[in-house]
Amino acid sequence: MDILLPISNVEINVFFILLLGFFVGILSGMIGIGGGIILNPVLIKLGIPSVIVVGTSVSQMIGASLSGFLSYLKSGTVDLKMGKYIVGFSFIGGFLGVLLINILKSSGDVKSFILMVYVVYLILVGSFIFYESIKNIKEDRCCKFYDKLKNLPFQTDFQIGKVSIIIPAFIGFISGFLASIMGIGGGNLVVPALMYLAGYNIVSAVSISVFQMVFITSFLAFLHSYVNHGVDIVLGLLLLIGSSFGAVFGSLIGQKIDRFYIKILLSFLMIFVALFSLYQLLTNKEKEDFIIESNNFLSTLILQNTLLYSTLVVVLSLFFGYIMSMIALKLKRFLTK
Repeated sequence: MDILLPISNVEINVFFILLLGFFVGILSGMIGIGGGIILNPVLIKLGIPSVIVVGTSVSQMIGASLSGFLSYLKSGTVDLKMGKYIVGFSFIGGFLGVLLINILKSSGDVKSFILMVYVVYLILVGSFIFYESIKNIKEDRCCKFYDKLKNLPFQTDFQIGKVSIIIPAFIGFISGFLASIMGIGGGNLVVPALMYLAGYNIVSAVSISVFQMVFITSFLAFLHSYVNHGVDIVLGLLLLIGSSFGAVFGSLIGQKIDRFYIKILLSFLMIFVALFSLYQLLTNKEKEDFIIESNNFLSTLILQNTLLYSTLVVVLSLFFGYIMSMIALKLKRFLTK
């Protein structure tokens, strides 16, 4: 069944997008990363404007991260002070990233820039994960690396002890900036950064990352929609439905596979997507024009009342994302019995 996406103005097959979201959800649930790093280059290849790809990818993560946020908040494992610092600085980085996308949109260079960032980021992160897996780096070596940063200025108290404010400022700013230009949640950067730079254990690092993700994805979805008209809510909801169910099966598969092999799979997958992005970058150097046509209710709404549409994006993403998360959780419990 083909439909015309209201904001993207691109015709897509509903079942293909649901299947794509499902596949990305499986990988996300199995490997433990956000699906944006895999999903977005594919969406760009399908002809969806890169401005829409980035904004919509962020919006479909909002609701999915909400249930995890509430869970970790109840468990008391979130270092709220560290989380607030990271959120604050991620807003600054995210705001600058959205403005950069807006500038590049005017010149038609958004697609080339995003693909270039994907190539560099995925090769670096994929190579690091592969190296870490092969060398079997242990947590105590993380702590030795962290010891070298203890003499940084502007020390303040957190749950794990004194840490320089420079560290959450750096983590927040970089993760927010990358999230805004790549359409990712930032968890695959925040978690290892908190472990290596601040000395948090894996559980605490993940809980802080999930805490930060709810705020930064909501903020960026609104900002991308308001500043760049870059969120197609129909595309976002379709991807959300597919990925929510896919993540259930992915997490069940991931529990049966050794973490070493999952890391190896993740590293190869990142490098493959990096090469796929490089291929697109080298073979299609045309400028990308993005103009919204007022030919349906939603496209007219975003043009005439951008504030209302942008608010609607966040509210609907939170609502439907939370509902889908609850359904997926019940499905997982059913399947594990």
